[in-house]
Amino acid sequence: MARRVDHRPRTSAFARLCLLGALPVVALLTSDCYSSDDGTPPPLASLYFPVGLQVSAGGSVLYAVNSDFDLQFNGGTLQSYDLALIRRDVMATLANPPPGCPLAPPVGSTLGEVCAPPVESSTYVRDSAIIGAFATDLLLSKPPAQLVPQTPRLSPNEQLPVGTRHFDRLFAPVRGNASLTWASVERDDPNVVPPQDKNWGPFRIRCGQEPSGRCDAAHSAGENPNELGNTRGITMPGEPFGIAMSEDGESIVVTHQNDPKTSLFSSGLARLQNDDLGGADIAPPPALQFVLENVPLGGVGIAAIPHDRDAFTDPATFPRPAFLETSRASAQMTLIRHYPDEFAGVGSALRRPFLDVEGFYPVAIGASNTDSRGIAIDPTPRLACKASVRPANPAAGRTDADVQRDIVTCARKPARVFIANRSPASLLVGEVGGTATATGEYNPDQVVVHTEIPLTAGPSRVYLAPVVERDGAYALRVFVVCFDSATVFVIDPASNTLENVIRVGVGPFAMAFDPFSMEDVATHKKVEIDPREPSGQLRRYRFAYLASFTNSFVQIIDLDNAQPNPATYERIVFTLGRPTAPKGS
Repeated sequence: MARRVDHRPRTSAFARLCLLGALPVVALLTSDCYSSDDGTPPPLASLYFPVGLQVSAGGSVLYAVNSDFDLQFNGGTLQSYDLALIRRDVMATLANPPPGCPLAPPVGSTLGEVCAPPVESSTYVRDSAIIGAFATDLLLSKPPAQLVPQTPRLSPNEQLPVGTRHFDRLFAPVRGNASLTWASVERDDPNVVPPQDKNWGPFRIRCGQEPSGRCDAAHSAGENPNELGNTRGITMPGEPFGIAMSEDGESIVVTHQNDPKTSLFSSGLARLQNDDLGGADIAPPPALQFVLENVPLGGVGIAAIPHDRDAFTDPATFPRPAFLETSRASAQMTLIRHYPDEFAGVGSALRRPFLDVEGFYPVAIGASNTDSRGIAIDPTPRLACKASVRPANPAAGRTDADVQRDIVTCARKPARVFIANRSPASLLVGEVGGTATATGEYNPDQVVVHTEIPLTAGPSRVYLAPVVERDGAYALRVFVVCFDSATVFVIDPASNTLENVIRVGVGPFAMAFDPFSMEDVATHKKVEIDPREPSGQLRRYRFAYLASFTNSFVQIIDLDNAQPNPATYERIVFTLGRPTAPKGS
């Protein structure tokens, strides 16, 4: 997908030379090609080569990161959008489609532009900040209730005083300056209607950008060896790409696609330090902790392995956080584990955690499978099993020991793993966790890949998210974004069958979804109506959001099949931003 770019004089000659060798989008540009000068600031109220989307915990805000891929400006951007208003306007469009447009878009209207014409994104932008160029992804930290801490403790939400303001953090790997750029955002309440005020807490992106508009150096972790918490005095390698957060929320791991290394960061979000009555995020800043070497070249995708505490009868055997990393160049996944500093002295305040490669798992099925990209791991089989365990009933001879035995059995059910593979173009399906053949013991990190589902060209990212079935309940689906063929595959993981192929705009890259709970999905819970929507017809969960990298806009997909007329199900129903072809194309 290399293209000619019509550079303006403000772009340095050095950057122009680098762009002459630009690789396809998943490779993007080398960090050495980027120079942050005094060029023209990027557009703050429009999308420009978006590479990451996230929805706030309460569903009121859509966050986006833009990469400035063609170096037309002096950086990319982080943005916040009023998602409650977007959802309301989508509903209005569905209720009153444009004249002459049927509820179901006509044949050939694959991009959502006939019955859902583009809407200016500036209408919904509430805040923005300038960051370095060539961001690759966007991660939002999870609320405490969704974390699995290394040692059991009460939910942090049960310990906080009334009036406490909660903060989450956005993290973006940025190749331009080889950093993990981050920002604080106030967590929103799912029952509060966002005011039409750009200063409302959850809209505000806090990264020290005042008054210049650019996130300050303190929010660029890994770039400065003297940053607070960087006890090893190291810097991040080049080409950061994939990102994942540990199940306990305390660590972040970043891949490097052109360097055989993987970086470990502290998130700064341990325990209660990210909550403050004064309206500011006072948690420690993220910091680079360790750089793991000798991992397979071409690291792209990475995912945290979900460990279930109920699977371990001895709490001391609960495993340390672990990750699976995919590779563009090697037909295998790498098992990486996070360890604390076991050699620190008693009472030592020095914290020096590290990563270690603990194994490799092949991804080949029959013919050679290479060039693996996105990866997602699904714990719902064990969650559904645990939810179905019958309670103790002494009268029927069912004891507490029987209940505990069944819970352990459920917790040891394998999770499902899904990998986007490009050669050949396919979705690889397997299992994580199970009984080791050699020892007969439970191995929570064992991986077996067993199924290959053909796809069209360019699979890049994999997402696990629900749809709303005809009965109004959640049902899990796998969404595979195929960049080259401009499609999104929707697959039912229960049967590994194809449900739909959604044709979308050119160069689809990142997806996000309305907030949901995996426990609710696993138990097929009914989806509640959103009390913030006046019509009373909008469920809390309904839409997916898809960023088009190539033409810089976001498409919204309807995932509610419980409507009286389901004609818009798994179709594009709204277009945020005006599709714009890359300059020089």
